[in-house]
Amino acid sequence: MKILLTGGGTGGHIMPILAVVDKLRKLKDGKVEFLFVGPKSNFNQVIKNKGINVKVINAGKLRRYISIENIFDLIKFPVGIIQSLFTIYNFKPNIVFSKGGYASVPPVVGAWIFQIPIITHESDVVPGLANRIISKFASKIFVSFSDSEKYFAFNKVVYAGNPIREEILNGNKERAKNVFDLKDNIPTVLVFGGSQGAVKINEVVLKSLSDLLEKVQIIHICGEKNYEEIKSKIKKIKLKRISRYKVYPFLTDNLKDAYALSEIVISRAGANSLSEIIAAEKQSIIIPLPTSANNHQYKNAEYFFEKGLLTIIKEENLNPDVLIKQLFKLLQEDGFGANMKSRIRKYNSNITNSAELLAKEIINFK
Repeated sequence: MKILLTGGGTGGHIMPILAVVDKLRKLKDGKVEFLFVGPKSNFNQVIKNKGINVKVINAGKLRRYISIENIFDLIKFPVGIIQSLFTIYNFKPNIVFSKGGYASVPPVVGAWIFQIPIITHESDVVPGLANRIISKFASKIFVSFSDSEKYFAFNKVVYAGNPIREEILNGNKERAKNVFDLKDNIPTVLVFGGSQGAVKINEVVLKSLSDLLEKVQIIHICGEKNYEEIKSKIKKIKLKRISRYKVYPFLTDNLKDAYALSEIVISRAGANSLSEIIAAEKQSIIIPLPTSANNHQYKNAEYFFEKGLLTIIKEENLNPDVLIKQLFKLLQEDGFGANMKSRIRKYNSNITNSAELLAKEIINFK
């Protein structure tokens, strides 16, 4: 069986794809061939490391605002479609699995021209423009949130949850202590701004370090483009407990151990990040990106907040005092934090294995 994979170049697109790939390989006893078609991205090496060939194509970004870049990106779309047609013709996939994002549009259009079945998955509560377009060509549309079903044709859409990698739940606290050189008798906080980092979160965490490190130790994933600047700032901070603070541009293989060691996660509200945090049964402080398209990050967080599974701080309200107060509130095991943990466990007990469900649908699609 040959499966063409496509998605935008961020972790929110790639990690769910890899979760489904792992399930497909198990279900097909390895008798399946993959090809990923998408934009040039730092995550392409992660895909290759999973034994998946990558074909880079042109893809113009779908903007809903006026920009001179729209003119150039408009040219990229037909080029990307032509590239996709040649790629699809040579690879001859049985089916296409799209994770959305503007880079998915050319391969999906190419597959539709060749009349190859297309299955797509929408992670966010409110679908982006790319997936709204892709849904017109798709044979079946899976959604992470039941609230998303109303945006798509009722005869195509299926609620499936968000696929996460099983390995993310297989971290080891003992190994984590050695990997990150941290203790297990001090609460650990994982700060994660998504694959692109989060400048505002980074700034507030650094300003809060003196107070935070009195009670917690921190694993901070700051984003590759922010790493050198943060390292430079840390060198200038004179704190006796600075050894409790560990900063990284990103984590791949060791992320599971960071989750295992952590009590609390501070994160943006990408659907994939939220799904991983809740699946790992972690308390969290979620700071949605205010500039996300259709305000989808806030709506993602709101969905879980209404179920009592996380707490939200709007970025406009984020400052050291607010962050410290909310974090220390969660650390009170006999109160707010303990209740959140209980609700998360109850929620998880009713969740299906989304990656397995999608893999079976792809294999059995007629």
